[in-house]
Amino acid sequence: MVVIYGVHHFRPRRIAFRNDYCLRCGKACRSAQIRTFDVCHIFWIPILPIGFWKRWVCTICGRKPHVSPQTRRSFKWACLIVLAVLWAASWIGPVTPDLVAGIWLFRIGAVLCAILLLVHLLRPPYDPSLEEKLGTVHPAAETVCPFCGTQLIVGTRCYCPGCGVVRC
Repeated sequence: MVVIYGVHHFRPRRIAFRNDYCLRCGKACRSAQIRTFDVCHIFWIPILPIGFWKRWVCTICGRKPHVSPQTRRSFKWACLIVLAVLWAASWIGPVTPDLVAGIWLFRIGAVLCAILLLVHLLRPPYDPSLEEKLGTVHPAAETVCPFCGTQLIVGTRCYCPGCGVVRC
């Protein structure tokens, strides 16, 4: 039986915006802070209220701006270990006549894939850090709301009287 579960975000509302750097888009962009009321559900039936949550979202791609889209290095190391174990297991078991070509293809292919993955893992990453990328982004200085076009009220904090968003 398949159980469908997750978290539903009720009543999303923009409450703030800022200039940011999105790792998924790979460029400077605008991010909006969204406030929702989150509820755990099973088969789309709300079960457990979690409460109000705020999260920053890129206005271009709609995802969290500071989450890297790349595969984590720990997962790559785990794949290398699994590949090495499967390669070693291919040498231990007997080879039946109808699987000779497939086994030898796996033995050679697994070694080549493992070598390429190891070279990739041992090479130092050349991508600048998120802090360096955020250093190139200028703070938001608009006087007009980017969402509704209303003039922002400038004071101790800059906010829009039309939709209520705050400039960060």
